Amino acid sequence: MLSLDQFPLGCKGVVDSLDLSDEAFRRVAAFGLIPGSHFSLTRSAPFGGPLVLEVGSTRFLLRRSLASLIQVRVAE
Repeated sequence: MLSLDQFPLGCKGVVDSLDLSDEAFRRVAAFGLIPGSHFSLTRSAPFGGPLVLEVGSTRFLLRRSLASLIQVRVAE
């Protein structure tokens, strides 16, 4: 298990847990990023910039500070 900000680019993963405030949890859950959901990390901006994730047919940006609080694993 690793944090989402350390997840390898181009891989598919599964969310294990989110250690977020209620408000932050609601924001990412609105995009479908909840425990058990599958995602794909498609882009990573340089110099600590945001990540681009795909969850289902939804694509969105996620700040690395939030990504560091989300535990994930590589999908099998």
